Amino acid sequence: MHHVISGIDDLTLDLFDDVTRRNATAELSPQLADKIDMRRGQFLSFVQGNRNTHLYGITTRHHVGAKHILDFDGYDEFASRLPASGSTFGEKLPDRLVRGIVVARLADYINGTGCLRSTTVARILDLLTRQELPKVPARGNGEPGDIIPLGYLFREVFNGSLEVGEGMAMINGSPVAAASLADAAVGSRDHVKTLERTFALAAFAVSAPLQHFDQQFESLWNDQYLAESVRNIRGYLKGAEGVGYLAYQAPVSFRSMPRVLGWFRRTVSTLEELGSTALRTSSNNPAFIGPKEAPPFGAVLSNGGYHSPYASPALDALTRSYADVTQMLAALTNQVMEMPGGLLSLEPESEVSTLYHVTRGWAEEARAAATPSLISLGNGGQTDTGTLDLLAWRKSNEASQALEAACTVLAVSAAHTAERKNIKAAGELAIFQEQILKVFPVGTKPVEFDQRLTDVRTLLYPSARQPLSV
Repeated sequence: MHHVISGIDDLTLDLFDDVTRRNATAELSPQLADKIDMRRGQFLSFVQGNRNTHLYGITTRHHVGAKHILDFDGYDEFASRLPASGSTFGEKLPDRLVRGIVVARLADYINGTGCLRSTTVARILDLLTRQELPKVPARGNGEPGDIIPLGYLFREVFNGSLEVGEGMAMINGSPVAAASLADAAVGSRDHVKTLERTFALAAFAVSAPLQHFDQQFESLWNDQYLAESVRNIRGYLKGAEGVGYLAYQAPVSFRSMPRVLGWFRRTVSTLEELGSTALRTSSNNPAFIGPKEAPPFGAVLSNGGYHSPYASPALDALTRSYADVTQMLAALTNQVMEMPGGLLSLEPESEVSTLYHVTRGWAEEARAAATPSLISLGNGGQTDTGTLDLLAWRKSNEASQALEAACTVLAVSAAHTAERKNIKAAGELAIFQEQILKVFPVGTKPVEFDQRLTDVRTLLYPSARQPLSV
């Protein structure tokens, strides 16, 4: 699909999803290109009138170079390229996130705080049409803001072809943080329905009493997200046949899971809100403010836009929620195996019922990822703090993959348990169980487990990312 971007409201999570996961492309509308060029003209008029003042990264160099106004030759040379940004090495970001950074970088240009020529913005969007994107390192990005990854993204393509102010407006700000947040928000969308449906199948398989999911809890628990989860679970369990429900309460994990999933729903909703906000927010340092906002000629304002207030805290919260849900999935898998009448007692030989070991391993990986990505205090001089948004993004990816794996094992275990007990779900839950059993039939031997589990994961998460090396 090809998108025409006419204004800041077009930078949505849906567009981001289409560009990053389905390789859609985009261009500026003619009207937006004219608006960008008009703003560029205002910016140039301001710079010409203030050529002998300290305008960060425009009439001066960056970092400690901000103390000295550039002479004529230095001004022209510095204007033609990106400022130096440092280097790192190691694994590279996946293409989907690199494409997302291109989308997120547009906000300053559309908002008029980063004043590129429209032709330069169009060249940035042209990166989305390339078969091979620039390689952007995933690790070692400890600077304040995103200058290291942005340098890798833009330097080779644009050096030598830029004009005054463009290099700083490409390399500064926090578009990598915004893209990381949006990527996690879009990726977390896949989980909610799959988790509720898989949990319902597990509750069905162990014959958990339906009172645990009673309609009364929708109001008693006083939370719209908890209410939605318990309502959905109850809906999946309607109409089952041949179930002798437990006369006593099911283990804690079955009673707690609707509330844990409700919190997960709230976390995902928050990520979507913050991701949407970040995609449309100016973050450039310095930011140009036009004549209308700062009469008579505008202003160039140094600021902390390069520091995303959302990305690391929100990504850490998502990782924590992924880890908690994964712990619950491990506990539920163990119960599906070991409760009276569970899979351990139903299989002729312990085969599928040994998979709870696998879930525990994934649960510990999710737990290990759930550590805070705090502001770094390791830098010195003027850059005395650093942001670790890509580290937070990587941990959320690791925890997400662990959750997908644990959910896959629980789905298989529950489907096999119900099948061997000869109890019949109804409606969507019955279809779900049939789909799992078609991919991973009862009687499958361990030699096939690896591929069968991979196929079930694909069934549960059709857009699942392949395991990342970062």
